[in-house]
Amino acid sequence: MRVQIPAYTDRWMMGDRFGEIVKTSRKALAKPGIANAFVVVEIAHVKLDKSGKTMKFIIDDCTVVS
Repeated sequence: MRVQIPAYTDRWMMGDRFGEIVKTSRKALAKPGIANAFVVVEIAHVKLDKSGKTMKFIIDDCTVVS
């Protein structure tokens, strides 16, 4: 699946904006301000077109493109 990575990343600012999801995983992140509370988020491993690097992004922050 092709995606556009989030605009708040350095890679996006350098013009490396699109890529292909090669893998997905889940990660537990601590909830700020609450002790021993976690949120599970899905992580997309995206192989970027311009640089060829594989970077990790929160999948909900990515935009699907056709």
